Amino acid sequence: MTLNPDHIFIISILSINILVWIVLSIPKNRKKLPSIYLITRSWWWMLALLFGCYLLAQITNAFGDYIYWWVLDGLFIVIGLQGLYEIFRLWRLPSKNKLLQKLAAQQSSQINAHNSASSLNVSNLSLLSVSHRGILDIGLLMLLVCLIISLLALHHLSFNRSMDGVLLFVLFASQFNDISQYLCGRLLGGRLFQRKLAPRVSPNKTIEGALFGSLLSASLATILGILVTPFSWVTSFAFAILLAVSGIMGDLLESAFKRHHGIKDTGTILPGHGGILDRIDSLLIGVPLFTVIYWLMY
Repeated sequence: MTLNPDHIFIISILSINILVWIVLSIPKNRKKLPSIYLITRSWWWMLALLFGCYLLAQITNAFGDYIYWWVLDGLFIVIGLQGLYEIFRLWRLPSKNKLLQKLAAQQSSQINAHNSASSLNVSNLSLLSVSHRGILDIGLLMLLVCLIISLLALHHLSFNRSMDGVLLFVLFASQFNDISQYLCGRLLGGRLFQRKLAPRVSPNKTIEGALFGSLLSASLATILGILVTPFSWVTSFAFAILLAVSGIMGDLLESAFKRHHGIKDTGTILPGHGGILDRIDSLLIGVPLFTVIYWLMY
């Protein structure tokens, strides 16, 4: 397989991420920024999995082998089932208490890493009670089911139309939007706007992070869209902005769900990120919308 421009783009993104990971792996930096190290490590593995599926699709297509097709479908189903489990777990008191204990232990280890004597947040976690199922819970559950169906449908549509890059473009635009918003929020948060994006729902999210992060991720996603999809740069940018804005909405919806249940993360399966729902919340609204548009227009 020859080294095409899209391969160079993929290698560049992974190389930058792994360089940051290596720098943060230095014991001094890892001790100073333990959560950032875990987040960067998880990002690299997720991006590697995302890009790996795209490259595998090209390799298997060249040999007429469709094994990757079933593997990717299976991966989407497993991710969806784990997300459903994280929702259902919060509806059962024993399962929720077990999760709270894990989150308390995780937070305690981070406090120790920073040599802090404060343990107020840890003690508060153990006092939380189970919340009743409400409209927010049912709405998130329905969106998650729609997401699973949309991912499978988008995968099949792009496969049948010989546009394997479309799925990569959508997932990259949504997931990298989380990364860029986090980085821009850390670097620029509070410098232009005193008010947070949604202080009652997610106190850490800044307007600067949402604005500049969306523009950064949309710009990179547009480059990828030009390389791996039949879309023009205008269409790619428009789709990338749509996925960025809908990603913010999905993130805030999931944050409201967590606040309703009094938890910080929906799980501990992804170190530095939390549960599967914490990782795919940016897909909840954007992917179903994109799938419908892609199905109708192409």
